Amino acid sequence: MRMEKTIVALATPAGNSGVAVIRISGERAKEILQKIIREDLDFEPRKMYLKKVYFSNLEDVCLVVFFPNPHSYTGEDVVEIQSHGGYFIAQKIIDELLTLGCTLASPGEFSKRAFINGKLSLDQAEGIMDLINAESEMQAKNGSSLMQGELKNIILDYQNKLTDILAEIEAKLDYPEYEYTENETSNILDTLRKIDENLTNLIDESSTGIKIKNGIKVALIGTPNVGKSSLLNALSKSNKAIVTSIAGTTRDVIEAEYEYNGIIFRLYDTAGIHESSDEVEKIGIERAKQILNEADIVLKVSDNFKPSKISTDKPYIEVFNKSDLIEIFEFKEIDKNCIFVSAKTGKNIDKLKEMIFNKTVSNKIDSNKLYLTNTRHIDCVKRAKSLIQNAIFQFNNTTMDIISSEIKSAWITLGEVTGDTNNETIIDKIFSKFCLGK
Repeated sequence: MRMEKTIVALATPAGNSGVAVIRISGERAKEILQKIIREDLDFEPRKMYLKKVYFSNLEDVCLVVFFPNPHSYTGEDVVEIQSHGGYFIAQKIIDELLTLGCTLASPGEFSKRAFINGKLSLDQAEGIMDLINAESEMQAKNGSSLMQGELKNIILDYQNKLTDILAEIEAKLDYPEYEYTENETSNILDTLRKIDENLTNLIDESSTGIKIKNGIKVALIGTPNVGKSSLLNALSKSNKAIVTSIAGTTRDVIEAEYEYNGIIFRLYDTAGIHESSDEVEKIGIERAKQILNEADIVLKVSDNFKPSKISTDKPYIEVFNKSDLIEIFEFKEIDKNCIFVSAKTGKNIDKLKEMIFNKTVSNKIDSNKLYLTNTRHIDCVKRAKSLIQNAIFQFNNTTMDIISSEIKSAWITLGEVTGDTNNETIIDKIFSKFCLGK
C-alpha cells in the first residue's frame, strides 16, 4: 500500500548516549538522505556508509544505511542515520530532515506501516510492544514468541480448518436435497470440537499468561511493628520502605518488586491492621484491606510466633519474622503454610521466595509455551469459542446455512487477533500505544 508521506522519528530514547538512531520511511527516503549528506550516492542496500550529515550550519560524522522496499521493517524504502547521541544533535538533524520533505511520524506509525504492508500481523506488532516493555525473562520470552508469529500460526491453522469446513458446506448449499452422510457430519463435528477444545485450553492457560504479564500481587499483612516493611526491603533487596521501631510507621501502601524464576512478584507493604482512632491511620488500614482483597497471595506477618488472626480467603503463608531474636534457632516447617524468617539477617528469605512461587505459579508455567497475555486476544478467542459452540449445538437442530453463518463469524472473530479483518478502529488504537520511532 503506497503511503504519500515520508516519515521520520528518533528510534532511540531521547537524551545523552553514544549513538542516536534516526529512522526515515517512505518513497522519498533515499532522495532525502542524499540531500542531507549532500552527495548523489547510489547506496548499496544494507551497507553502512560513514558520511558527513549537514544541518543548521553544523555537521556530524554519521553512519547511514539504506533498506530498499520491500526488504525493510516497514516494507517501504527505509533509511537509518546513526549520529552521535545527544538530544540537541539528534533533534537538529530531524529538524533538517523535516525541511527536506519528511513528516514527523506519529507513535507506532513505522510498525503500523509494517502491518499495512504485510510485514507484520497485528498480534506480532503487539508482541514487539510486549518485548520492549518486558520486565522479566518470561515476559520477554512470551513477547518474543508473539513477535515471531507463534500465535498467528496457531490462529491461521484454526482458520484454515474452518475454511475447509465452510468450503464443504457452501459447495452443497446449492443442492438442498443433498443429505450429509454420517461420516461427513462426524468429520465436521470432530474438527469443530477439536478447535473448541484447543481454544478452551488457550483461555484456561491465559490466567497464567496474565500473571506473566502483570506479575504476582503479594500483600504483606499484619499488625503494627511486626517487620512488614523490613520484610519488603529484604525480599526486594531495596530500601523502599521506611523502617523504625515506632509502631504504625507505614501509613500508606508501599510498593516494590523482585524477579524469581522469570516471574515478577509485586510486593505491597501495608499499614498494620488494628483498631485505631487516628484518621490518617484508619485510611491506611482501609487501603490495607483493599490490597488484601486484590492480592494473588498474602503474607500474614507476625513476630511472636503465633499465627496471625487476620483472615483471608486468598492463598497465604504464615511468616514469623524476627527469628534472629531467638538465641538458638533452627528452621522447622510447622506446615506448608508456615515459615520462620529474619528480615534483618536474611535468614530463609530465599526459602520464602520459593514458597511464594510454588503457591502461585510453580509447575503451571512452561517456559517454551506461548500464553495469551493480551486481553484483546483473550476476548477474541472467547467470542470465537462461543460461536463454534453455537455451531456444534445447532448441528442437528437447524439448517446448514445457519451453521455456516456461525462458522464464518468464528473465522472473522479469530481474524481480529491477527488483523485479517482490518478493523481500522482497533488498528489505530493498538498502534497509538507504541513509542515514537517504532
